[in-house]
Amino acid sequence: MIVHFLDYEIQSNNYSTREMKEIFDEKNRFRRWMKIEVILSEIEGELDIIPKDVADYIKKAMENPSINWEKISDSYAKNFNSLIPVLDEIRRLCGEPYNNYLHYGATTQDILDTSQMLEIKEAIKIYDKRLLSIKAKLVKIIEESGSFPMIGRSHGQYAVPITLGYKLAIWLNEIERHIERLESWKKRGLYGQFGGATGSHNLLGEKGISVGKRFMERLGLKYSNISWQNSRDSIGEFASILALISGSMDKISGEIYLLGKTDVGEIKEGKTKEAGSSTMPHKKNPVLCERIGAISYHVNAMVQVILNTSSHEHERDPRKLWAEWLAIPSLCIYLDSMLSSMEDILANLCIYPDTMIENINKYKNDIISEYVLSCLSKSLEKQKAKEILNNILKLSKKETKDMVEIINNSPNLRDYFNEEMLSIIRNPYQYNGICEKIREEILFKIKREEKNEN
Repeated sequence: MIVHFLDYEIQSNNYSTREMKEIFDEKNRFRRWMKIEVILSEIEGELDIIPKDVADYIKKAMENPSINWEKISDSYAKNFNSLIPVLDEIRRLCGEPYNNYLHYGATTQDILDTSQMLEIKEAIKIYDKRLLSIKAKLVKIIEESGSFPMIGRSHGQYAVPITLGYKLAIWLNEIERHIERLESWKKRGLYGQFGGATGSHNLLGEKGISVGKRFMERLGLKYSNISWQNSRDSIGEFASILALISGSMDKISGEIYLLGKTDVGEIKEGKTKEAGSSTMPHKKNPVLCERIGAISYHVNAMVQVILNTSSHEHERDPRKLWAEWLAIPSLCIYLDSMLSSMEDILANLCIYPDTMIENINKYKNDIISEYVLSCLSKSLEKQKAKEILNNILKLSKKETKDMVEIINNSPNLRDYFNEEMLSIIRNPYQYNGICEKIREEILFKIKREEKNEN
């Protein structure tokens, strides 16, 4: 019986990706726990904590094990512990007396926390790949279409002209920071867990530190002498980074959704699959943008769950741990689905430069008002300049006239403007500040990065 959309087989991958789900697949997770247990025995054999021949036998017995999944399932029906049914299967596979040396000096949380860090490490690899892909797609659009003028909007209203490249440059800048954040977190967050019951190595003593260091090095993680069983701030930071990435995806998809509305029509989501209406044949719905927006709510909810786990009680508090362990897979899968959808959106983005110009020209007198005021203020006091500008705007609306026409028909006004000024007022898309300079700087920076990589 399949009831959760992440596990759907017919509607598979509508809100997930196969690549990320494989990391958190139940059997893959159990295999990972088994691998961790085997490596722990291997390290303890190397350090003469358990007999070396025992460790060698355990490693050989688990090289290609015939796992009895039905037995594990039956065991979970009788046991509430997260690890014991899997550990019992390893013991069965190894047999006596070798199985007596398994899990020595460890506790369930050591295995599950370490496994979760390995999962997060793999998840970050996928995020890095997708973020770099999104970055490359943004750069491509900036290079090919970034000089297209469009209206900038503030408080939901027309503001001043910008360019498409400028808008996308802001998105690109966020993506670059997210890549840096993940890279920075990997350096201080990818720690495994090994300390026993309360993290204090009561059984192994100082040897536990030696085991922990070599154990985590073998797994490709870092080790801390001080347990983090009840210190979940690093996990909370990781979740917060994912929330920031999700926020960017929600913002970008939301902007494309808004700019693709029928009465705006400047950029729209393209399609790799059909996304029409069941009753209105003319519609092409922005389904991927909508999905990203919907998933973002779930991401924020999962992140809040994880942040709530920071307030642990005593040395270990399963109420908090289980809440975190339940949330991390969903969070990681949700975000990867958002990133995958964004790759699709940007690869197939439809851009309509003629509509952008049309929208600028609809309200050209209003959106150039800042520039006209600055021109008048060169010769007049600011307050007087504002009064004249307001009169021009009122007249332009009343008589539906172009601002340049009003200025040219008034000798008193004409003296305040030269031909260059009038050209910009006539073609307000030219009034776009440093937008083009920013675009050129981005393209120069990207080319320099590519040159350094080569």
